[in-house]
Amino acid sequence: MVSAKPYPDVSSSVNKFKVTLSLCCVVFCLMLLGATIACDKINTFFKPYVATVNGSKIYLEDYKSQLDREMRIVPGAFLTQPDYRKRFEEEVLDAMITEKIMSLRAQELNISISDAELEKKIKEFKQDYGKDFSNLLAQGNVKYEQWKEDFKKDMLLQNLVAIDVNARVQITDDEAEKYFNEHRNNYKTESRVRVAQIVVRELALAKKVSARLKAGEDFASVAARVSVGPEAYRGGDLGFITRQIMPEPLDKTIFSLPVNKISPIVQSSYGFHIFKVLEVQSAKTGNYKDIKEEVISDIRSQKEDAAFINWLEALKMKAVIKKEKDIPGKNK
Repeated sequence: MVSAKPYPDVSSSVNKFKVTLSLCCVVFCLMLLGATIACDKINTFFKPYVATVNGSKIYLEDYKSQLDREMRIVPGAFLTQPDYRKRFEEEVLDAMITEKIMSLRAQELNISISDAELEKKIKEFKQDYGKDFSNLLAQGNVKYEQWKEDFKKDMLLQNLVAIDVNARVQITDDEAEKYFNEHRNNYKTESRVRVAQIVVRELALAKKVSARLKAGEDFASVAARVSVGPEAYRGGDLGFITRQIMPEPLDKTIFSLPVNKISPIVQSSYGFHIFKVLEVQSAKTGNYKDIKEEVISDIRSQKEDAAFINWLEALKMKAVIKKEKDIPGKNK
């Protein structure tokens, strides 16, 4: 018969102690994490702010940061004038309040920008600017992360306006046609000419070219061989132009020249020119059916602008906005 052990099982006691110690560590860590979160909440609670919109705060550090960025693009001389400085600071704060109102509306409608959407849009933006993108940030002394945050914010507000404002704008065919009939002058096409040129640096060469053209040589062939203009490879063809595009006296010469006639030599700061008018199109009013989409686009732009103003004013009227009177560092 095996007798009972006279002493406790040391191994079992040690294991129990380890488990107890581990549990204590877990509890301690959770308490520490809770304390950290609580401290963050306390710090946020006591964080100085410059205004509230429906209870949502605009913090002083964000206001100062925005103010600093805006000040970089304003001539320094203006900021030395107290009245202008005060108005400038108010305008920056008002803009942040407007942005906050819109951001809260986006939250209300559950509108957000995902990381994937943001990265896709940034990629497109960088492709548009190419190598100039980095220079763009450097010139503005803007950090990439700050730019990215602002870019995301702009995307959010654009989506909000598209969904909450622009989507409500409707334009009927009858409305568009009526608008066209009342604004026909807006859709007139100016008279224009399609013209080709030969431009050379020396007068002596220009005279030789003029003689060759008068002798019957093809204008486009001569232009391709001797003209120094960037359009020479097209036979000197500049395409269609309207009045006042070219400097005087070139403009006057071109628009007084009959089709297929060769102009006399005309001097400008670029050199010596010889022109040939290839085609003339008279001024005319567009046909509604041909420019219907342009008319609708014009109406939509006007309606969206008006709708946005009314929408924003309505949001501002409903918002509870409180500005702090004493803002540290703010011009009095």
